Amino acid sequence: MIHLERLEELRKSLRVKGEGEKKELSHIINKRAHMLPFQTRNPERAKFKNGFLPVIGQFVRYADSKKLGADIDNREVIQNIKDKVRMDESDAPHFEKVLEKFLLQSENFRILHPFMLSYVPLSDSQEATGEKNIALYMHNALLKGDESVFHDILHGSEKGHVLTKLVRDHMPELEKEAAQNNYPQPLDFISGYFKEDLLFLARHEEYFLQHIELFLAYYYFFSISQLTLKLNQFDKAEDDRPTDLYYNLDWEASSRNRAAYKRGYSQVKESARNLLVHINTLEHLNFIFDVKNQDYLRLLTTFENKDENERKEVISALRHWIKEYSSIAMKEEVSVQDDMTVNDLMRELFKTIKKVYGQSTRAGTESRYALGIEEIGKRYFLKTRGALGHTLNVTQDFLLLMAALVVKDEKISLKKMFKELEKRGLFFDRQSQEEIQEMFDKLNLIEKKSDSGDAQYVKPIL
Repeated sequence: MIHLERLEELRKSLRVKGEGEKKELSHIINKRAHMLPFQTRNPERAKFKNGFLPVIGQFVRYADSKKLGADIDNREVIQNIKDKVRMDESDAPHFEKVLEKFLLQSENFRILHPFMLSYVPLSDSQEATGEKNIALYMHNALLKGDESVFHDILHGSEKGHVLTKLVRDHMPELEKEAAQNNYPQPLDFISGYFKEDLLFLARHEEYFLQHIELFLAYYYFFSISQLTLKLNQFDKAEDDRPTDLYYNLDWEASSRNRAAYKRGYSQVKESARNLLVHINTLEHLNFIFDVKNQDYLRLLTTFENKDENERKEVISALRHWIKEYSSIAMKEEVSVQDDMTVNDLMRELFKTIKKVYGQSTRAGTESRYALGIEEIGKRYFLKTRGALGHTLNVTQDFLLLMAALVVKDEKISLKKMFKELEKRGLFFDRQSQEEIQEMFDKLNLIEKKSDSGDAQYVKPIL
């Protein structure tokens, strides 16, 4: 029977071996269900000591189908440019100093144009593995493999400083390398807003260069935190809008009564405790359903589209596997009720794997995996507030960036601006909204429409 073949493939993937009481398996993931770019090994997890730029460099190379070969000697680049420019020999030392000051910053290339992002290397440590996985996730899940978006940003503009053009023409050519498609993000709405905002940001080159790190770091954080929440909601998840996550403003006080405490990072942290269990559950389910990279909602749709005989086979395989897995991993077979639906069986498999990960020998792996969210959050979007612990945090600079992206070229109502921010995962309670209105008023970004009473409008920021 087909379902028996699928179970045999799953056993091989999990390296099931031994007989009777000595039977054992390994919890191997990312064969059938690539969901998130997290690491269970501490040395390989990205900790962003060098910020998000190493990830961005690799992301841009993926977006441009390029790879960075051997380390580029910046002194050699300067010498190469100098050799190509005609000048009096007496002017050469001065030109070299000018070029060095223009091109370098602390011995690294200065990001003087979007194309220079392609030359930012990964960190010189084991964390490069984690950085590379994050970059691939962003290429797959946010850009959706649409490489034309970044191609225009990197290669479209010929404007700018004459030295910029000179550098551009003489930087080493990167080798071609196509990116793999490992992480298809099930939350398409995030990818849509990402591309829309990226293209608008790129129209303002100076602002783009100043804020691309914060912009990309946020969309990565937005994507992984929402996917974490959605997976923990099983079949109840809404895949066309973000789950409400409330932020505090960096300069305001907070308390246990605020939405940012009750419905903020605590939700993410709670869901993240189950994250590795969900990843394992989906790995098993994708084998049993004979599909790839499907979350719970898509698996249920796949099930509904099967004929009656195929559904019976899936149900039979799930029942069989829950019993077999529990007898191997727990040395105790779980009882499976006869009237369980496919949804019930999915949850039962999750609960069984959760029990296994609750054993003391596996607890550390589960918590290390969840650190993939906390590391990027602590660097950019979390603030420690005493007894409240970490809360989601928005600085003035980040708020103005996101406001600029949602307002775009024409003024919009303050109410609409908050709605657009919510679509991008940024929720504020009434107290924070009033603080934002007051700040925008001080910055002369608020306009009162004379024919609309007290209606508040936000002016374009860029």
